[in-house]
Amino acid sequence: MTTDSHRNVSEVQALFNPAFGAYLLASAVNTATKKADRPLPWPSAFLILPLVLPADTRLSLPGKSTVTLTAWAHEHPRLQAAFAERAAALTDYTRTSLRTAMRHQAIDVTPGGLVCPRTPKPASAAPGEEVAACARAAALVGRWLAVTDPTRAFTTLGVRP
Repeated sequence: MTTDSHRNVSEVQALFNPAFGAYLLASAVNTATKKADRPLPWPSAFLILPLVLPADTRLSLPGKSTVTLTAWAHEHPRLQAAFAERAAALTDYTRTSLRTAMRHQAIDVTPGGLVCPRTPKPASAAPGEEVAACARAAALVGRWLAVTDPTRAFTTLGVRP
């Protein structure tokens, strides 16, 4: 293996590390609860990582939350068509990441949904720009999910809750 292929393998391992997934989930939940002033419905957590982790999806996300989830999905029909399969493939990873987040008190489960008891530290570009890009994307997705009914979000993305 070349140095580039070693780096690519370690980047993939880092992206699918449950601690990193927990961080992204906490970032999204924190942003959502601040925007909506209520807990994030727990099923919505299963939409976060499939929108944030795949590079093609993450790179297509708008820089600002003025574009709605529905408008984004309409503008990206190929990504929307692939989303259900990606969400299903990432279900176990999302569960593991949620358990990790709960174990480390990064996310709490309440009767109303998920809350973030403390603000996650902002991602810096130090460990890599991709980490910071994922954190920014998680915050955007959190803002979207704060204002989108979970059933509508799942339907918009072609996933049956």
